[in-house]
Amino acid sequence: MDTIICYIATLVVSFLISYFMVPVSIKFANKYGILDNPKADNRRVHKVPTPRVGGIAMVTAVMVTVIVYNIIRCIMGFGISSRFIGYVIGGILIILMGFIDDVFNLKPLYKFLFQILAATAIYVFEIRIAGVKIPFIHASIIDFGIFSFPITVLWVLGITNAVNLIDGLDGLAAGISTISSIALLTIFAISGAGIEAIVIGLALLGSTLGFLPYNFNPAKTFMGDVGSNFLGYTLATISIIGMAKGYTILAIVAPLIVVGVPVFDMVFALVRRLAHHQSIMAPDKGHIHHRLLRCGFTQRQAVLILYGITTFLGVIAVTIVSGRLKQGLICLVIAILLWFMAYMSKGISNRKFDVFEKIFSKHKIEENDENK
Repeated sequence: MDTIICYIATLVVSFLISYFMVPVSIKFANKYGILDNPKADNRRVHKVPTPRVGGIAMVTAVMVTVIVYNIIRCIMGFGISSRFIGYVIGGILIILMGFIDDVFNLKPLYKFLFQILAATAIYVFEIRIAGVKIPFIHASIIDFGIFSFPITVLWVLGITNAVNLIDGLDGLAAGISTISSIALLTIFAISGAGIEAIVIGLALLGSTLGFLPYNFNPAKTFMGDVGSNFLGYTLATISIIGMAKGYTILAIVAPLIVVGVPVFDMVFALVRRLAHHQSIMAPDKGHIHHRLLRCGFTQRQAVLILYGITTFLGVIAVTIVSGRLKQGLICLVIAILLWFMAYMSKGISNRKFDVFEKIFSKHKIEENDENK
């Protein structure tokens, strides 16, 4: 009972800090001119300058909640887990990088350096992907050895940047992170994950729930890179901690399914840019949310569609981890087949029904929409 009360308190405290910190971050951004200008380029879909460091509220909520939780644990004589220390150190590096980028626009190379340092911090404090167990084969373990470090770094970089790239519509990244947190927490409860993953996951969930009322369309503030990078970093970290006990292939695949929307969007963006001989860091309007808008959906409709897909993927991941592997894989295969059929379909007149074909159609570099 005490543990449940502690978990509820973690969620509530994080929510309250985030909810009441957002107005403070808005005032701060307006005072110092840290605004997202819709005329900066033709990828932006908002119409008026909007504060872009609302993520400060979320990162403050998570960090304060986690630190206070550990102080209370120390007072009660339980000590501090080294994993909490690693997470906080890495989180500070991500927060610093994101804030600098929001204010001064960091070059991609420097962003990667900060992210690599954050990944190194959690690796040093034993948050790492050390190996994998082959399911159905007893005592069959593949130890990654010296490759554990680069695999851990790639995991953190991949999920961090995937969430950052999906942050293109009001409420999109925050909502997907909320749904992903719920799915991961459910997986942690089923698999008996460590307390660190659950506490950080609950703090993250509370922070996004507190932020969403201000960020959903029409947004009063954006989370900025400080928020989107921190969300991705936290999801990457808790997924590593949460799967540490099992490290089966299924335990590794499940978190990837949960964050399938941003991960797919990132992979598709890389392939698209390479196919057009562009820099992989070159921004464009080929992301899934941009394509949904071009299919005629409003911002809210596009966001809700991606919420729905994320929820479905989360249910599939939970089903697989709960032991119903066959049912989960069947659902996943059906989802992939339906997606593929929609992509391959021709001659369907209903634009919205044919949305997935347009999402995956060859991306053409567009002229500025305002000049059309």
